[in-house]
Amino acid sequence: MDIEQLSKSQIVLLTLLVSFVTSIATGIVTVSLMDQAPPAIAQTVNRVIERTVETVTPAEPKSQSSASAAATTVITQEKTVIVKESDLISQAIERIAPSVVRVYTNNGENSVFLAMAVVLDNKGAVVSDSSSIDAPDVSLALSDGTRVRAFVTARDKESGLAFLQAASSSDPAPTWKPAVIALDRVVLGGSVVAVSGKTIARIAPGVVVAMSGNTTIDTNIADESILGGSPIINVDGNIVGVSTGVSRASSPSAFISSLVLVPSAPTAKKNN
Repeated sequence: MDIEQLSKSQIVLLTLLVSFVTSIATGIVTVSLMDQAPPAIAQTVNRVIERTVETVTPAEPKSQSSASAAATTVITQEKTVIVKESDLISQAIERIAPSVVRVYTNNGENSVFLAMAVVLDNKGAVVSDSSSIDAPDVSLALSDGTRVRAFVTARDKESGLAFLQAASSSDPAPTWKPAVIALDRVVLGGSVVAVSGKTIARIAPGVVVAMSGNTTIDTNIADESILGGSPIINVDGNIVGVSTGVSRASSPSAFISSLVLVPSAPTAKKNN
């Protein structure tokens, strides 16, 4: 049939049909492209459903009969809020910053940077990379610039972790903010951020590319961005791994899982 012979109603129906088919095709193409996108791109935007409940209370009624008729009205509204992963990472770094310290040699003004370390409790216990610390005592530099002497109390050969304890005679006593250790295992493709920097804070985002049981987490973070004792965190700001000589021997971008630290430090609630 010639299209010029169609009536107005037939043309409208034909237009609706074409629009419907086009929208379906567009949806199929979009889903296919998202399935083929790398994890780092697919995780860039997370959608969070925010529920807002508004309660409206009517004016006080004049009689008992009208009181029974009046009732509190509850209006529930749902709206979708777009949360960028970059915003989550910024908040996570701000949360973890006070819990990351730097380890230096304990020789006064000539002190040399040795490694990064993570605060485990509010009494000055920290964990770092054993292969980066040879001396029995070192100097810890807190995020606020405070320097505190610390002593190596234990070394774990299997994980390559070194545990240190700050001297209790420091005056004034520093304020320690323990890092939160994630209980959940990371998943392949999960976003992580390494924290490093010898003098200033530096970060290196990446994703988990391999795992070895509950011990080692391998990432795609450039090895030049990783220092001994550098922690990796998730987007909640919780510690999920620490770089040690043992982890770097298996892969330059690998980290010892923070599950090895449990119950040495505060832990986040496990998601069910």
